[in-house]
Amino acid sequence: MIVPMKKLSLLLYHKEKETFLTSLQDLGVVHVVVNPEASSEILAEKQLVIKDAERVFRALKHHGAAENVSLPQAKDLSAGEVISRFEKLENERDTVDSRIQAMRKNITALEPWGDFDPDSIGKLTDRDIILRFYECNEKKFEEIKSGIPSMEVVSRGGSTVYFLVIGRGKVESVDADEVLLPSMSLTNAQKQLENLEQEKSKIHDSFNKLTAYTDVLSSFLAKQQCGRDLEAARISMEGSVEGRVVSLNGWVPHDKEKNVAEFLNDFPAWYTFENPSPDDTIPVKLTNGKFSMLFEPIAKMRSLPDYFELDPTPFFAPFFALFFGLCFADVGYGAILATLGFIASRKVPVKFKRYTTLVTILGVFAIICGMFLNTFFGHPIFSVPGYENAFFESGAFLAPLSAVKTETGTYFPAIPLSLYVGILQLLIGMGMRAYNRAHYGTIVHAIDPVATMTMTIGVTIFLVKINFMELQTFSLWAFPLGQMIALLPKNIEWIIAGSGLALLMFFNNPEKGLGLRLPLGIYSLYNFATGIMGDGLSYLRLFALGLAGGLLGAAFNQIAFMLVMKDGAVQLASPMIIFTILILIAGHGINFVLALIGCFVHPLRLTFVEFYKNVDFKGGAPEYSPLANLQ
Repeated sequence: MIVPMKKLSLLLYHKEKETFLTSLQDLGVVHVVVNPEASSEILAEKQLVIKDAERVFRALKHHGAAENVSLPQAKDLSAGEVISRFEKLENERDTVDSRIQAMRKNITALEPWGDFDPDSIGKLTDRDIILRFYECNEKKFEEIKSGIPSMEVVSRGGSTVYFLVIGRGKVESVDADEVLLPSMSLTNAQKQLENLEQEKSKIHDSFNKLTAYTDVLSSFLAKQQCGRDLEAARISMEGSVEGRVVSLNGWVPHDKEKNVAEFLNDFPAWYTFENPSPDDTIPVKLTNGKFSMLFEPIAKMRSLPDYFELDPTPFFAPFFALFFGLCFADVGYGAILATLGFIASRKVPVKFKRYTTLVTILGVFAIICGMFLNTFFGHPIFSVPGYENAFFESGAFLAPLSAVKTETGTYFPAIPLSLYVGILQLLIGMGMRAYNRAHYGTIVHAIDPVATMTMTIGVTIFLVKINFMELQTFSLWAFPLGQMIALLPKNIEWIIAGSGLALLMFFNNPEKGLGLRLPLGIYSLYNFATGIMGDGLSYLRLFALGLAGGLLGAAFNQIAFMLVMKDGAVQLASPMIIFTILILIAGHGINFVLALIGCFVHPLRLTFVEFYKNVDFKGGAPEYSPLANLQ
């Protein structure tokens, strides 16, 4: 849900400006409207300092995690000294890396020629004996060697021949690639490389030591960000009455209005609180229950909702968890995910617990859906018609969504379930659209989404009655949902859909005259017909992903146990059991990762595309970010 906001307008005596802003920052509840055009040297300088500090902070955090370095935090260096040392080490590391790369090239060039002293070449040159180094492939060497009067093959590597051409005073060029060797011996180059590697190792150790100062950097960043926010607020306060009065605009949560008023009364200021208008850019602060709050990061991946619309988070949160569970749909995989999330919750800082708790909950949903769909690492849990070798002969009632083989083929209850769940989410989305239009607009504007809802219900009843995609067959335990819908009075679907169609034709666009609404209604009907089919059938991916994961897991099981199967029985004492275990680990590991990616992406798509489209989601609001002392 979105916290109601109040718009604060303030006029303040200019001499109180600094004291007021500092106190306002300590109060920490007013979202100050910053003028994006306002700038100052102080603000620009602070932004640069923050940028550098954030870069160093992230780099040291990444280095510590990558190298598994965990040192006690130290405070004997200032943040400036840490940043300076880090940048110096960066330069040294880059220089050493460059020299190492060059030295490796030298070694590669020298190795085919063996270890010799370059000074000896110079001494021979002084005595008018010239040596030139060449390389070419074997075929070419056979062609040219007879034409070289004085030549010595030094080495061969692969299909390349390395040879010397020797002459007194002058050496004629040969048709091969001449090699210009570095002026050092192979031993010297290897020694220099060793020294450079040691130097790099020392730099690496110095980086390790700097990871002990991330807390110093974190505190420094918080201080600088406070200063930046304060400066941004300061330069956004416009002066008037020859600079004697400054003004400030901001936003205050509705429940904090009284506290802010008491605070303002201590200053020589005039202020007023107003309700926001649609023309304002209003920051949004979300407040949801413990369960829905876990899904706020997912909502923010798309955008925060506009202030004048419902927060979709509590409406899509249970669906998202269910969708993930239906897609993952394996008790074994779900148990692994829930365990990983639970362990991580006990290890990570408090600010990350929301994410690890979400992982745990998604794992629990995967366990429940996996049991309903009768899958444990791709193997059936309970014995159902057509599926043998289950872990348990009884208990099939715990798997009401399990595929069942019948005389006419295989029945997948997950198909009609996916459609029912999808239609329900779409109807909720249309209902939210109707509420937004009625609450923030007029009742007349809400008739169009109500018409769409009515037509969707009528079409759904029709599809159930013709048993489209086994919708009429579907039942959950003793609740025959499909049959109950099919027993509705005859032609009720046409009455409901017709009512919706009539509303759609006359209320599709209240701003237009009645003469235009009919053709616009035909266009709206076309959009409805194509949209509802596309959106509804899109939810079949819930069934498809769950089925694909289960089949892939079962395939890995079959491949693995083929190695130890004899006369229809598993031979656990077979030496091939080792390969069976390795195939199971590798196969299910791959399936787990692939399923995890798909099971997050596809519910995300159903939420942001199908659901948000029917909500008519606007979004784009800035996040409520009060001027606060973060230190």
